[in-house]
Amino acid sequence: MSLSGWKLITLFVEGEEDRIFAERILKPRLQTRYDYVQIHTHANTPDNDLKRHFSSLKRMGSDYFFVVDYDAGLCFSAIRAEYAERYTPHLPESQVLAARRMIEAWYTAGVPDENPFKARIPHTTEGIDKQAFIKIFGEQAESRTERRELLQQILGHYDWKLALQRSQSLRYCAVRLGIAE
Repeated sequence: MSLSGWKLITLFVEGEEDRIFAERILKPRLQTRYDYVQIHTHANTPDNDLKRHFSSLKRMGSDYFFVVDYDAGLCFSAIRAEYAERYTPHLPESQVLAARRMIEAWYTAGVPDENPFKARIPHTTEGIDKQAFIKIFGEQAESRTERRELLQQILGHYDWKLALQRSQSLRYCAVRLGIAE
């Protein structure tokens, strides 16, 4: 809740593909709970700028979450602790959410079994990274331009309930954001 009585939430996501996913899939669901939803990319934002932004949101009483890819090795708790320490005291561990392994897993999770891509989607998408994504969707997933178009098409067919079943990390994030069904 912000000082003005409006409920505000801000999601800080890594890059452009994460932002597109958040805008198309997460934001409409968050808008049922919040008056205002902001999505920012953080990959190229200096740490001090992020700290100032977190501090400002905290003073306003706004909700905010920092979404990162679970790229390698560390467990989820270690990833949350690493980012909380990096942005201390402005980012509590509870506000760090991790997409396992990469955002491609969340995109793939919502693709229905019967789909126009003729893609066979695994029952769980937690292990999907860029290479696995290319194997599932073929050449179209390799070229940057065609990939962006493919991602938009995937979002056009996205099945939220199915995605929550296939991706444990998406389900966890949805629960933390209050948008799990």
